[in-house]
Amino acid sequence: MMFAQRMKQGMELSGESFHKVAHLFASLSHHLSIRGVITGVLPGRVFLAHDGTAAILTSPQGIFFGGSSDNKLFLNEAALLLKEELLPQLATEEQLDYVLFYPQDGLWETALEAALQELLPMKSGRMTYRHDLINQNEHLEEDIVPVNASFLKRQDLVGLDDLISEILQGWASVDDFAEKGFGCAVVQDTSEGPTIISWCLTDWVVDQACEFGIETDDSYQRKGWARKVALGALKLAKQRGITSVGWQCWSSNIGSQKTALSVGFKLEADFSVLFGWNRPLNNLLVNGNHYMRGDQKYGVEKDYARAARCYAEALDQGWDWNGDAALYWNAACLFYLLGEMERAVHYYRTAVEKGWIDYLQPHYHDCIYREENSEQIRRILAKSI
Repeated sequence: MMFAQRMKQGMELSGESFHKVAHLFASLSHHLSIRGVITGVLPGRVFLAHDGTAAILTSPQGIFFGGSSDNKLFLNEAALLLKEELLPQLATEEQLDYVLFYPQDGLWETALEAALQELLPMKSGRMTYRHDLINQNEHLEEDIVPVNASFLKRQDLVGLDDLISEILQGWASVDDFAEKGFGCAVVQDTSEGPTIISWCLTDWVVDQACEFGIETDDSYQRKGWARKVALGALKLAKQRGITSVGWQCWSSNIGSQKTALSVGFKLEADFSVLFGWNRPLNNLLVNGNHYMRGDQKYGVEKDYARAARCYAEALDQGWDWNGDAALYWNAACLFYLLGEMERAVHYYRTAVEKGWIDYLQPHYHDCIYREENSEQIRRILAKSI
């Protein structure tokens, strides 16, 4: 039996009853996917506390809490719902992470951090931008092509599988997107053949509103392509009678923010979220990365002790993202700073065995301990092995 069927403090609603929770999410109206779920346009689930004061809603965008945070019993049960059903289900669907959205009244954040502490969620920030399409030109620039049914059937495009995978994160099927969604892409000739290098697509469309997602291949960034596909998608939105376009990104994604502003979006909301990875061991490593760096804007201080414990718990079980030596280097540095020399040497030795050279080498991610004392730590640990 699924956990939702065993809930005592609340119950899962059927689709025809979703409208009962609309008022509980009024403060989160800048998230279009909530309205999409409540009106049946987007897939999702809704759970309502028996006293009617709080609710949980899932959508392709994430998991939303609404109403009052006072019902602690419901929130504790929500934590079990996440742990035993919702997050494992996301993991089976091969979704790496989750995001929890909540009212920004200060009370919800405190309540959720207490109720969800066993899940080890992390705090960060997201930003929502809005475009009203006033005075929007309706002609596509050269090199910008619409992503429609015929485009999605092309067999010659490199990168089409990745684009389709992105579509399926928010849409029921490719055909559903082709019928109701839209977007633009740039195709360039490369040594591999015609290649999709940048795209901007609707994550979802609800009534006369939509939200965009955008991506540009790393090799083609900072060349203006993201701006061009965003302008192209805005033109298509105007042609389709859309009156409001949303754009959401992480607060750390400066490039996305600059692109949004460059094509006329205006900041609508800057808010905190809780997030994590759906598989517990993955989540431990992400916690290690997160608390090693901190996030000052959203009040997340560096916490070397927490980061070290999280790294160790995953690494000691052999979970290291296919031998990522940087994780062992990070753990070694943190335990050194905590005064646990034996453990520091252990993780540094393992890092070297995994092929670690030093912190100055290029790496495929930026979660690497690179501080002023990195060289001193390296010399001391190197002498100890």
